[in-house]
Formats: sequence, C-alpha cells, structure tokens
Amino acid sequence: MPRRSGRANRGAERPPHPPLNVLLVRAGALGDLLLLRPTIAALTAAGHRVRLLAPEQPGSVLQGPGALESLLALDRHEVAAALAEGWGDGPVARALAEADAVVAYTRSAPLLERLQERARRLLVHDPAPPAEGPHAADWLLQAVAPLLGLAASPVSVPPVLAFTEEERSDADSRCAGLPPGFLAVHPGSGSPSKNWPLQHFLEAARRLSSASPWLLVAGPAEEALAAPNGSLLARERPIRALAAVLARAGLFLGNDAGIAHLAAAAGAPTLALYGPTDPALWAPVGPNVVTVRAPGGALTQLDLDEVVAAGLRLRSAASGLPSG
Repeated sequence: MPRRSGRANRGAERPPHPPLNVLLVRAGALGDLLLLRPTIAALTAAGHRVRLLAPEQPGSVLQGPGALESLLALDRHEVAAALAEGWGDGPVARALAEADAVVAYTRSAPLLERLQERARRLLVHDPAPPAEGPHAADWLLQAVAPLLGLAASPVSVPPVLAFTEEERSDADSRCAGLPPGFLAVHPGSGSPSKNWPLQHFLEAARRLSSASPWLLVAGPAEEALAAPNGSLLARERPIRALAAVLARAGLFLGNDAGIAHLAAAAGAPTLALYGPTDPALWAPVGPNVVTVRAPGGALTQLDLDEVVAAGLRLRSAASGLPSG
C-alpha cells in the first residue's frame, strides 16, 4: 500500500526569474486537473501569475483562494471557433497574447498549431507520464522546470484546497447530520473495470462507520444509487461545495476516480482502491493518501478485510489515535 509523500521543493524558494504570466493548457476530467496542483503551487511560490485554460466544470475546483489568477473555458465556443476558423478577439486569444509562457499539456496537433499562432513562448508536454514513471503530478511539473530554474524532481505535497467563508459555512450546514470525522464513501468511477463491487463498499462502510451516520457520494455514473440505512446521500453537488464537505471527513474510501482526487486535495485521509491503473503513476495527491491495488488488477479479487484494515490504520494514523 504505497503512500505518496513529497520532498521539499527547494527550487521554489529561490526563484531565478522575474515574475511571469503563465498560461497552462490542460484538457481532462477532475482527477487530471487536480494533478496540476503541484505545478500551480510551484509556479505561484516562484512569484508567477498562473492562468488555466481547461474544461470549465472540473477546472472550477482550482479557483479558490490562493490558487489560479483565472480560469478560461477550453470547452466554450471561442476555442472551437478558433480551431475551425482562427482566433478572434476573445478572452482566450487575449490571454494567449498576454502570456509570457504557454504550457500546453496536449497531443492535439490542431490545438498546438493554433496556440503557436498567438503564444510568445510555447512549451509542449505530453499529458500522460511514461509507463515507468514518474508519478503524473511530478511528470506535469517537469514541463515548467524552465520557468522555475530547477531540475525536474518530485515536489512536496501542495497545500490543501482553501475555501471561502461562504463555502465553509455551506459545508457546515450540509454536514449537520453527520458526526465529526465522518466516513465518506464514493463507490463509482467512469469505468466499470475501476469499480470495487458495490456490496463490498457497503459492507466496508458498515464496519468502518461503527453504526454512526456516514456520507455516500454519488456521481453521474451512480444515478440509480440509493442511500442505504445509516447514510446520507450527496449527489450532483458543485465540485467545490463537495470538496468543502469532504474536507471534514475523518476517512474517505473510493475507487480510482476524480472524487478520490478531490477528497485528497481537500485534505481528507483518503484510501483509494486501484485495479487496472497503476497508483505509482496515478495516485491522488494529498497529505494523507494510501492506495491498495487489487491482485492482478482485478478489483473483484480485492479482499474486503484488507480494505477495512487499511481504512482503520489510515484513520487512526491521521487522527493520532491508536487503531482498533
């Protein structure tokens, strides 16, 4: 059960360059964008202003206090029109022209061609790490090494997501029916092959919750999921609102999915279950993350007792209390 731990990012303590306007370009889902957090933190620590061009809905999670300068929507009309006809005079075109450096995590030749038309300096980086590593977050960071003046090396775990007073107050009200340090469970993902069996999740929740109310998180793929007795259901909440709730969890249990990355980024002790994908490359980034990988990559073979034991150890280690 590898735990991701970071090393100090000493290079960010002595920025070698004057502050830059940096535009990051990254398509992808929630987990993909949250893996950019170490890169954003390193650039910000070096004094650079960071904008992100990404899908609007998942990208919104990175718009909290102390994070991005701004978010520009990759999935709105301006970019689609630019790919078909060339740039007009919209906010994305202006951001490209204003940027001292554009960092493009993409393999799309048409998009790269359009970015090159406006970018003063374009750094292109494959969005996925090689099979031999490093971890995806460290791989994404390597793209901005020329802007930081440091060798491409693992960085410390970035600060957890920060929330506004309104977001914290909303989370307090949503957690009113849950005990302090509650259990949160998300049994879904975007792919059936990444899912531990639902009945295993429910039994693990029963054993880990100790008869206290717990939170069941349901996404679009779990539309038909109903809350069993003893649980509260969180469905289709705005991403940042859900993150503020998960920040209050004493333990999160989920599959290799964006919600596990969200819980880890919010600072919750996170136990993520992996099957066909490699956690050495794709584990969530956070201060308290443990992964368990199924034998042979088949989640149907992952032992219930092993998962429960890992959850108990993680929760006790995060709380400073003895397990059992």
